[in-house]
Amino acid sequence: MPRLLLVFVLCLYGAAAAALSNHYLFVWAGDRAHTGIDFLAGIDADPSSESYGRLVTSLTTDQRTVRVHHTEYSMPAGGMLFANDHDAGRTFIFDVRHALHPKIVTSFTDMAGYMHPHSYMRLPDGNVLATFQHVHHASSEAQMGKTGGLVEIDDKGNVVRSASNADPAFSNALLMPYSLVVVPALDRIVSTNSSMHDEDSSAA
Repeated sequence: MPRLLLVFVLCLYGAAAAALSNHYLFVWAGDRAHTGIDFLAGIDADPSSESYGRLVTSLTTDQRTVRVHHTEYSMPAGGMLFANDHDAGRTFIFDVRHALHPKIVTSFTDMAGYMHPHSYMRLPDGNVLATFQHVHHASSEAQMGKTGGLVEIDDKGNVVRSASNADPAFSNALLMPYSLVVVPALDRIVSTNSSMHDEDSSAA
């Protein structure tokens, strides 16, 4: 099997999320066997192009695949794309302004006392608001707890501000930030709560 086809098959089977920019489809992918590494693949999405539907670029990371998961929901205007390997608790920021030559800007794990980022949403000022599923615990994964928070992050991976979603009135509730939507007209953010792990939900 030609190498190009092999990479494309891996891309299809391992894809966790995708974003479209300037006639290129970027696919965030990994290895189902968890022996390879996470990578970003670029596919020509211009129907008028001779290479339409073909893999035209790729960028590997140094992260062994655990669970490649979310990118931002839509391609950011500034060309800096957030993508995570959720179970590894690690997020990459990719510079895809030059579509055929993507670059890794930086990566991060825990931020502002929170761990395991899940979803990302652009704010009107261009920063990213991310949901983090757990409060940071230094000891063991089994003690991660049932609350997390929201963290505002700039395109260089710096924390701007953060907020906990813990509610003393519901101290035993499963409050793990999952998805979110920004409502600029109301100056509000709405976040759903759900765990990435079935055992958390059954124990709640």
